[in-house]
Amino acid sequence: MRHRLFLAIVMLMSATSLFAQYEPTTTWPYLYPDFTDGELQVLQGSPKAGKYNVHLFESTLHFIDGDLIREAAASEIFSVRIGNDYYANVGGSMMKVLAKSEKGFVAQEAVVDVAQLNNTGGAYGSSSNSISTQALSSLEGIGGTRTNMNHMELKRSRNDGEVLPLNVKLYIVVPGYQIYAAKKDVSELQGVDKKELNAFLKEKQVKWKDPQSLLPLVDYIADRLK
Repeated sequence: MRHRLFLAIVMLMSATSLFAQYEPTTTWPYLYPDFTDGELQVLQGSPKAGKYNVHLFESTLHFIDGDLIREAAASEIFSVRIGNDYYANVGGSMMKVLAKSEKGFVAQEAVVDVAQLNNTGGAYGSSSNSISTQALSSLEGIGGTRTNMNHMELKRSRNDGEVLPLNVKLYIVVPGYQIYAAKKDVSELQGVDKKELNAFLKEKQVKWKDPQSLLPLVDYIADRLK
């Protein structure tokens, strides 16, 4: 069953983000400027059409229920399409599928960079402790302990907050594993010979920031972690 589900996710295609100029804020900590039509694939049951967004505090999936924002249970999520973008549930985090093969995919995770938020040094006109406390309070309240927040009320305050710093990382995902897309992390995997890996990377001209360039490495890792 898990193998069939995994094969299904690697068939997902990801498009360029619809909102290249958009910046999330402390009062609207979402990947998209509004909740967008999409379809949720659950582990059991039929797909669910709705309006979805990714909350950037812990990379969780939120949706609109009437007038309220609610958080989807990670244990029930397989994948979700938001507009033309596809996200896979990887270890409880919603990761955007950027490139895929039959054996795995390259995914991007975007979350709030809490360390940078805590080291603003008053860049926003107030102390770093003040801004980080306010920001984290907002982030934790939306979809955290208070999920029943009114969508339109929250949207009206979208531009009242400060721009959120994000930590964006690429991962290589194969059945049972998610590996940060960096030479050090890949070389430390069991079953991977460092000398052989170096030769492979040179032959394939792998570029660590290029999802398409990483696809040969996806298959390389999948074959050695069987």
